[in-house]
Amino acid sequence: MKKRAVSSLLASLAVVSFILPALAADAPELEETPPASVEETVEWAPFQVDGELRQSVEYENRNGVTYVTVSSFVSMLDPEAMVEEENGVVTVNAARVFQVEDGSGNTATVVEETLNLTVQAGASYIVANGRYLYAKDDLILLDNSVAAPVRLLARVFNLDVGYNGEAGTVVLNHIGEGAYLLPGDSYYNGDTLYWLSRIINAESGNQVLEGKIAVGNVVMNRVNSPKFPDNIYDVLYQKNQFSPASSGSLKRTPNEESVIAAKLVLDGAEVVPTALFFSRAGLPCYASRNRPYVTTIGAHAFYA
Repeated sequence: MKKRAVSSLLASLAVVSFILPALAADAPELEETPPASVEETVEWAPFQVDGELRQSVEYENRNGVTYVTVSSFVSMLDPEAMVEEENGVVTVNAARVFQVEDGSGNTATVVEETLNLTVQAGASYIVANGRYLYAKDDLILLDNSVAAPVRLLARVFNLDVGYNGEAGTVVLNHIGEGAYLLPGDSYYNGDTLYWLSRIINAESGNQVLEGKIAVGNVVMNRVNSPKFPDNIYDVLYQKNQFSPASSGSLKRTPNEESVIAAKLVLDGAEVVPTALFFSRAGLPCYASRNRPYVTTIGAHAFYA
């Protein structure tokens, strides 16, 4: 089915009498902490965007995560956006045109920003402008409409999420200058993506996506640690650390999911945020003997 997002459809629901309890677990910075939820149920939550009360958005709390339907969320933020939803997949196409004045205020440059968003029920990430944003809990259906965590969708529109307990509203405020998420070809560092996708493929190309992300986490954790080199190439080619670097398999073209996993990691996906080592599960090695055990994912054990 195809539908154009229209804000006026739900405007009458902008003010409701209940308080949205489920957002406490999903919003670490709240003005007040709402009471615990009695049960999980689909509701309509009022939203405030940059200080302006907007229409309500369909939501449901599941295991402490607040999901909102993509169609109602986009309708609230961008009534002119085109939303198409069919067979558990929703796509959004939108554009905004701005006039940017020069320093003298006499000349204006027209700037257009576009949004291409795909959200699929059951997936573990959304794709926005070529960026891959990780959802720790799979995306779901609410009343046959695709839904995603509110904080995940807020990132797409460069929004910070809070909660006003007194008014019972979800508070969204724009951060940065862009209307939408910066496109992937501008955001991802080409050199880092090249090497990260290849080490993920070489070490875990046959593993589940979570295992691929975990390997990528280890590599980037090392890049960010003062105990290891500060760039990905030197981390991978550090002596006696990653066997694919010496075997030559590091240079093989990665499979599609390894590239996706690398992009997810570069966009903040964390499965093992403290891990600096991994090895084949059950294989005695330096890490298994000397480093704190974190977890096992697929064929790999991870250590801090």
